[in-house]
Amino acid sequence: MIRTQRRTRAAVAGIVFCLLLSATLAPVSEAARPPDSKLGGPERGAPTATAAGLATTNNTTAPDNETTGSGVLSGTAAYQLSHAAADELVPVILVFDDHSRGSNNASNESDAGTRARRRAATNRTQSDVRDFLDARRANGTAADVKPFWTRNALAVEATPAVVRTLGGMPNVSAIHYDRPIYATGSVSPSVAAYLDALSAYGDTVRADRVKRATSGTSGTESWNLESIGADDVQDRGITGAGVNVSVIDSGIDDSHPALRGQVVRWKDFVGNSSQPFDPWGHGTHVAGTVAGRADANKSVGVAPETRLFGARALDEDGQGSMSDVMAAMEWSAENRADVVSASLGASPFPLEYRGERAVRPNGTGASDIELYANGSGVYQASARYDGFKPAYVYVLVEPTQVGGEQIQSDERRAEVMRNLSVTLRDPAGDTPLRGVDAGWWFEDGRVPDAIAYQRFSPRNETAIEPPGNWSLAVESDHPESVSYRYRATAYYPSNGSDQFSRYVDSLVTTTDTVAVISAGNAGLLGNRSVASPGASAGAITVGAARQTASGVTSFSSRGPVGFGDDRRPGIALIAPGENVTSAYSTSQRDEAEPYVTLDGTSMAAPHVSGTVALLLDANPNATRADVTRVLRSTARPLPQTEPAVGAGMLDTWSAVNETAALPRAVTNETAPPTDPDGDGVYEDINGDRNVTLADVQALFAHRDAEAVESTPEAFDFSGNGRVNVVDVQALFAEVRAG
Repeated sequence: MIRTQRRTRAAVAGIVFCLLLSATLAPVSEAARPPDSKLGGPERGAPTATAAGLATTNNTTAPDNETTGSGVLSGTAAYQLSHAAADELVPVILVFDDHSRGSNNASNESDAGTRARRRAATNRTQSDVRDFLDARRANGTAADVKPFWTRNALAVEATPAVVRTLGGMPNVSAIHYDRPIYATGSVSPSVAAYLDALSAYGDTVRADRVKRATSGTSGTESWNLESIGADDVQDRGITGAGVNVSVIDSGIDDSHPALRGQVVRWKDFVGNSSQPFDPWGHGTHVAGTVAGRADANKSVGVAPETRLFGARALDEDGQGSMSDVMAAMEWSAENRADVVSASLGASPFPLEYRGERAVRPNGTGASDIELYANGSGVYQASARYDGFKPAYVYVLVEPTQVGGEQIQSDERRAEVMRNLSVTLRDPAGDTPLRGVDAGWWFEDGRVPDAIAYQRFSPRNETAIEPPGNWSLAVESDHPESVSYRYRATAYYPSNGSDQFSRYVDSLVTTTDTVAVISAGNAGLLGNRSVASPGASAGAITVGAARQTASGVTSFSSRGPVGFGDDRRPGIALIAPGENVTSAYSTSQRDEAEPYVTLDGTSMAAPHVSGTVALLLDANPNATRADVTRVLRSTARPLPQTEPAVGAGMLDTWSAVNETAALPRAVTNETAPPTDPDGDGVYEDINGDRNVTLADVQALFAHRDAEAVESTPEAFDFSGNGRVNVVDVQALFAEVRAG
């Protein structure tokens, strides 16, 4: 929707998702905890949902007690149906066959003619299902039908019998559970649970200090804008004017002084409010980072003249559904949003086992750990349609007794621990996983002697194979019997083919949008911790940079995404995500501070969304491909690996400057020249903190300007005592040599 000839912009999307989802991990003995807290979970040996052997029907008028074929229901959907009451409405998403559409990677699907054909194809393939659901809504067995055309899909809440009937209808190729989506704190709940457990043994890396009130001014509030050069861009008159940015979140408090008058469109997808509001505050913070105007000497927004859309898809507790977020994205694109910012997502989900065992001298304690080929296998062993693969297992072992007596001190526990070794064995009894001490969870970088805390992952960058009963083996050469507690958690990250990520892929190709999505806050898990839909191949996935702008934060999720030949870095670039001050909702909260400082990739991604708005303000002819290329090519390189930082640190000034080739004059209204190497000569003519060809151009154009005339020695690159074209040539030679 970004046309090559226009000033009025169409949709460039950036979907900013952050802050992760993970299940709450309650104690379980020899049993798996499934990923969604709503789901409950089967005990070892308890029956799980299965679609095997179910009858198939293609009769569109079939009675509602008919069931689908085994190839239609995902494992999570099957589990939900089997555990729901007969009259309970289960939220699901139907995906339809549609061979008239191109692949998700097609580059020419976003023109008006193609969009019209897609809409027509959607109406045609979904018509029988919609007619069927109209009748079921009348008798209360179905509700909340939401069709989508950007991806040929339909969301509905329906009874188990109705859902099974839908699975047998023409063109329905798959049925998925409509997963809950959250925006949480700066770490995912599963990471927070381990931090709580580990803190008993030492100082952990606390990545969850997420909120500090900042009612006063502090002088550091704009560090993030200055570090990326957004303030310099604004000084040159590029402010995002005329660009539409849709914030998909908990709402926007448009009464805030920094945001007043900027919300030009509003829709509430989780309630019925006709006016913008934010009962939680998270969405207001994101909106402030994108477009907050200066208020009481506070400058918080990257693109302060941007027009905001408010798409409320999270409730007052920060929870929503995948289908509500999808609906908010589609609404935003249809209303010609240039950028979409939505800080939410689903982290790699944990499947946890806990228990206590005893091991005899020179013996081995063994505990079963069930690993599945994909996330749906938690519910259905032969399940399909799930993009979450097992990538690693974290194991915590703590000695509790020796010789039948309770261990009272860490010193004694450490002594016993030295006689224990921990391994993971596959169903054949082999040990294909490599275990390493996870010392990075602790401030001093080492695991305390009193426990074992290890991360087990494949040596060949693949998913964990084979599925089945793995064994957590604790071997002891202690002369007495030892009892120990264990906690083993298998993590299933997205490989980019989960339904939420695939929807973003479709949105990008269908509407020609830029999808900017936060990576998530499960960085302490290590690599392969990117959230969904940040795992989307079509997204610009953003990690969080430290305040020093020298690298990635500990909590920022990391790639790669996928396995083997399909592996890709997963992170596009990083942006400020630590100590970010922005607006906060006050209208719905008593005694709320108008500005707060937060950490998280939720804070990082809107910096990129705001930068996209500046790019489109500077150059309305920029395409989605242009925006993506420029963001990556101008990012400042960092020493960390690409799966951690992508192309590097966001550089807003360089990105806008490359897009629009903006000249920088040396005048009183612009940044002063600087002397990067301290030799008394101002090589940085335009004051952008980089010595490039732009400085040569600036010196050539402004060598008679007041700044040059007042301090000619600072611009005498040739050493001839005068400032003339010879100095321009000398600076050019220096730039080329550098």
